[in-house]
Amino acid sequence: MTPTWLRAAYDREAPTYDARFHAQQAPKLRRLAAAVPPTAGVELDLGAGTGLLRRLTGRPVLQIDLSRAMLRQGAGPRVQGDLSRLPLPGDVASAVFCVTALIGPAPPRPALEEIARVLAPGGWLALSVLAHEDVQAIERALHALSFHILERLDILPDVAWVARAT
Repeated sequence: MTPTWLRAAYDREAPTYDARFHAQQAPKLRRLAAAVPPTAGVELDLGAGTGLLRRLTGRPVLQIDLSRAMLRQGAGPRVQGDLSRLPLPGDVASAVFCVTALIGPAPPRPALEEIARVLAPGGWLALSVLAHEDVQAIERALHALSFHILERLDILPDVAWVARAT
């Protein structure tokens, strides 16, 4: 479970988040969105923040974020939720985007298990983490959760993966 202080920090940052991080986040979001073909099913943006993925790419993603204030900045379908306990049934998503949302101190494994649970077999995963996170542990977890990694990308300051659920 994500600490309440982290939610409070994102709630405080919401009004100025895009002004501060748009230039850093936009290239990552565009590159990962281009690597995942549009699907006919439900696409999720986990840790959606202000909804930048939807605004930049036009993808009809369901946005999930811990911070209600961040979600208020965006448009389209939005749900407040913790990535380690997604408010969704299993096998519901055809694609999951999770860009710079798995950050310490919360261990990434519970969120990765939730992604594996909600992603339908054959579904797409576009995941990035800051390069200073435990990248090897995340990659090991992806393998252990039976994701087939198609590509690993260095999108500074992130490391990213494009994978398929098996």
